[in-house]
Amino acid sequence: MSADEARAALAANRALADADLSGADLAGADLAGCRLHNVVLAGADLQRANLADADLQNVSLARALLGAANAQQARFENVDFSGAEARGADFTHAAFDRCNFTGTSFASARLVRSDAHGCVHAGTDYAGADLHRHTAMDADLSGARFDGASLVQAFLRGCDLSGQDLRSCDLTMTIMDGARLRGANLALARLDRTSLIGAQLQNANLQGVNATFAAFMNAVFTQADLSGAVCEMVNASEADFGDARAEASRWNKSVLTASAWRAASLKSARFTYCDLSHADLSVADCSQADFSGTNLHALTQNGTRLNGARLDGVRETDPVLARAESWQPRAARRPDAPKPGAPK
Repeated sequence: MSADEARAALAANRALADADLSGADLAGADLAGCRLHNVVLAGADLQRANLADADLQNVSLARALLGAANAQQARFENVDFSGAEARGADFTHAAFDRCNFTGTSFASARLVRSDAHGCVHAGTDYAGADLHRHTAMDADLSGARFDGASLVQAFLRGCDLSGQDLRSCDLTMTIMDGARLRGANLALARLDRTSLIGAQLQNANLQGVNATFAAFMNAVFTQADLSGAVCEMVNASEADFGDARAEASRWNKSVLTASAWRAASLKSARFTYCDLSHADLSVADCSQADFSGTNLHALTQNGTRLNGARLDGVRETDPVLARAESWQPRAARRPDAPKPGAPK
């Protein structure tokens, strides 16, 4: 079938199945609302094509040219995008199910409110892409590129972002709960209401990061570099900062209850008006640190270095509260057990 015949068939029926259109010139074609099943469009030119609300199943778009195409609300099921060029294309509200994005370029593309389920992202280029409210749960994104991408309110729960360079990304309100970010580079990143609950950030670079109202509960920051980080009103309850470097970091009005800082370097760090109750600072170096106005109730500080530390207005351990917190109810008496003082 030729490109002209395909255009005619699609114009008449808005559907095409079991066709090979490899290398076809469909630039600017109107495929809005069309259904393409088992169609090969490998190497085809679909630049500026209108694929709005189209339904593509078992289609090959390998090495296809999709630059500036309009694919708003399109559905792609088991579609091969490997090596495709989709720079500047619009995939707003598009749904991708089990698609192959190996080597695909979505540079500067719009993927606003799009959803990618079970897709392969090896070597995928999202540089400068708009991924506002994009969803890609439990995906392996470790081999993708996100330079300058907007991930505002993106839902990336459970994704593998190990080793990723996210320094230039907009991570405002991005949800990365349970994500793997081992060795990731977020230096100087702005984490405005970003959620990293339960995320794995071992050995990550967070130097100079600026976090506001961020959620770090149960996250793991062991051996991470947080030197110079500024964290305002964040919640890092039960987070693990063991062996982390956080010299000159600033934590203001943040909830850090039951957080662990064993052997962390906190020289000249500022924890002002924070809640460090039940935290563990064992073997941590807190030389010249400032804990002014902070709650240190039930703080564990075995071997903690506090040379020159400021403790103005701190709340020390409250013995009455500590007893109440450790209170355990008496074991229930067996029904057949004799009452106290009763004859045996």
